[in-house]
Amino acid sequence: MPSSWDPESRQHVTPPRRDLIDDIAIGYQASQILLTANRLGLFAALADRSKDHLQLADDLETDPRGTRILCDALVDLGVLERTAEGYKPGSDARRHLLPNCAEPRADLLAHGSRLYERWAGLYDAVKTGSPVTDHQLDPRLEGSEREFARAMADVGRRSAAATCELLDLSGASHVLDLGGGPGIYAIEFARAWPDLEVTVFDTPAALGVARKNLETSGVADRVHLRAGDAFEDSLGGPYDAIFISNVIHIYSADDNRRLVARCANCLKVGGLLILKDFFLDDDRQRPAGGAVFAVNMLVSTEGGDCYTVTETRSWLEAAGLALEETLDVASKSRLLVASKRP
Repeated sequence: MPSSWDPESRQHVTPPRRDLIDDIAIGYQASQILLTANRLGLFAALADRSKDHLQLADDLETDPRGTRILCDALVDLGVLERTAEGYKPGSDARRHLLPNCAEPRADLLAHGSRLYERWAGLYDAVKTGSPVTDHQLDPRLEGSEREFARAMADVGRRSAAATCELLDLSGASHVLDLGGGPGIYAIEFARAWPDLEVTVFDTPAALGVARKNLETSGVADRVHLRAGDAFEDSLGGPYDAIFISNVIHIYSADDNRRLVARCANCLKVGGLLILKDFFLDDDRQRPAGGAVFAVNMLVSTEGGDCYTVTETRSWLEAAGLALEETLDVASKSRLLVASKRP
């Protein structure tokens, strides 16, 4: 580990060695502090003004001692700041966790609270290969498709613009966003290419979130909603391109092979199938974090996983598609762009 120069002692000082095992072992503590605060509505309660722990306990109907301990921990983590009047949100909390903030993540944290409970069952999931069932979760954390779509909107806002910068859909007239739920990518596509029509295909509940997002998008006349089951119902088409973001990891390899084949049948010759997901190298070590994300699929799904580029290429080729390029996007994701052969 490199040393740094300390001007007061006039000598090089070696920083303390990071304890990898300890960092991993206690990582749950900071996570649960943040998730609990969000679940209680603590950040929304501090949206207008600073409050002390007694005022917050009254607003949140929580125990005063417990509230003070939680808030002090959030100060320690840098999420809250202490003022003469009590506590106030720090800069990151103001940006991500307050009502009507610039880059909302509160719905994503609510989803994280449910995932936290699933991860508690990881031991049994590894032993049996079966996911943690809903009845094993705290019933107060019961989620819904609509809530999941809102959480995915929080994720999508961070990568939709970056995805548009990497793609060229200028020659396309109609694109299908399969499993596009909240419509974030579809809206971004329509804004980036003014002549483009986009159809979002998902469940009725997920499309309810997309419908709300479209109200203030300015592109509602060019984004259409189509409800159905991607494995059973007609997808429409033919399309110039089909985009699938963060769906592949939910399903087994066999299911994905079927899904890719269905999409290929709905593409025009020369059309593009664009897959965005946590696609891994063959050794499953890159991109960093992808192998850890696969644990989500172990505890949450019957057959989901993070797949390698090589595995996915085999599905594409079996469906008559040629992988044209692989592009890195966001921190862990990749875009696989394939075209339909004549």
